[in-house]
Amino acid sequence: MSSISLLNTAREGLSSHQTAINLTGSNITNVNTPGYTRQVAVFSSLGCVNVGAGQVQLGVEIEKIGRVYDRFLGVQINDKMNDLGYSKAKKGILEKVEIIFNESDGDGISELLDKFWSSWEDLSANPSGIVERHALVSAAQNLASVFRSSSDELVSVQNDANTEISGLIGQANSYMSDIADLNMKIGAMRTGKGDANNLRDKRDEALKGLAEIFDFQYLEDSNGAINVFLPNGMPLVMGDRIWELDVEPNPANSSFYDVVFKDDTTAVLHDTVTKGKLAGFLEIRDTKIANYLDDLNSLAASIIAEVNNRHQLGYDMGQNLGGGFFEPATEAENMRVSSDILEDVNKIAASETVNGDGGNAELIGAFKDGLFMNSGTSTFNDYYASFVGKVGQDLAGEERGLDHHTNLMNQLVNKREGISGVSIDEEMTNLIKYQFGYNSAARLCNVADELIDTLLNLVR
Repeated sequence: MSSISLLNTAREGLSSHQTAINLTGSNITNVNTPGYTRQVAVFSSLGCVNVGAGQVQLGVEIEKIGRVYDRFLGVQINDKMNDLGYSKAKKGILEKVEIIFNESDGDGISELLDKFWSSWEDLSANPSGIVERHALVSAAQNLASVFRSSSDELVSVQNDANTEISGLIGQANSYMSDIADLNMKIGAMRTGKGDANNLRDKRDEALKGLAEIFDFQYLEDSNGAINVFLPNGMPLVMGDRIWELDVEPNPANSSFYDVVFKDDTTAVLHDTVTKGKLAGFLEIRDTKIANYLDDLNSLAASIIAEVNNRHQLGYDMGQNLGGGFFEPATEAENMRVSSDILEDVNKIAASETVNGDGGNAELIGAFKDGLFMNSGTSTFNDYYASFVGKVGQDLAGEERGLDHHTNLMNQLVNKREGISGVSIDEEMTNLIKYQFGYNSAARLCNVADELIDTLLNLVR
């Protein structure tokens, strides 16, 4: 090996170890950067010369910048983001529903039902009492009002979920656009030496964000591009091209949004999306809250029908047969006391006969213990208590699910950090190692310089 060759070898060593030191510094400074994947310098021998029966390596280079990344673990994290997003969405909405039917303040349906039945009992004891009649009307109006407000608030929560769905589609399109843009950039600068590692980190973060919204499949092609597909195989991202999603009001579903492709509004994707926030909001909006509304409407309709039927068999203060106590309705949002009763409380048919007794009011007051719900197996109050209990159970189930998925996600993230995360201790050890390598290469430069000086002196 000539002195000039030795000098070149030293130069390559200096350059390679300087690159490794710079890379170590980048790892250290990105220790708290979300989604950053630790990078390592992969050294490779450069050239050789035959010496006798063997070979001597002439130099070193950085073959590539390796990215310490577990692809299978990345897939697991994205899958768990599906579950985490799904539980987060449902839990957040169910917490709002639970507040609607909170009975702790004493103004809930259960409390007002008790007051309503008690008012009928009070009237039965004094059927001609004006005070008792006004108290009954007041209790009935309060009960009807809370039914209406509960129904309105449930619809409002549905609208909130509907708005969230629209926002999620905008976020999904943004993530898909980022993935396509990064695909293009990675393909343009892809040399196989790790120059696109930071772009891959950003793309993985975009995939993670998309996974929280809905479930999908993806694969990396030979050009390094990530292609994303819905579970049914419909493409979302292919190279630098995306298929944008959109929302379309559905008149058959209270004009709530259907999730469709922007270029094909006939392809509704609800059955395709089964995980993530989008699936959670769709299920809450179209199934859970719809069922809650059905239960609330069923209770209101039964109370209206049973009270009206019994009321119409009694006699008012003018010895006339009673009319409807409530306005006819089958939905909670329309529950109201009859306008005739509001105008004249003497039209309350408290008497079972024309003699002015309180028998009819007593019979209606006894509805508190009557088995009118669930095919004659539950009282009104029991039915409502069961309904509130179901809401609580649904929320508790989602809280357990969210805790479970959060714990699993934390385990996966910790595992990823153990593999791909930056360890300051390890990086400081590497820094010392590369510094020694750099110093050795610098010393080699001095040796080569001295050899060259010796040769020049011999020439003189």
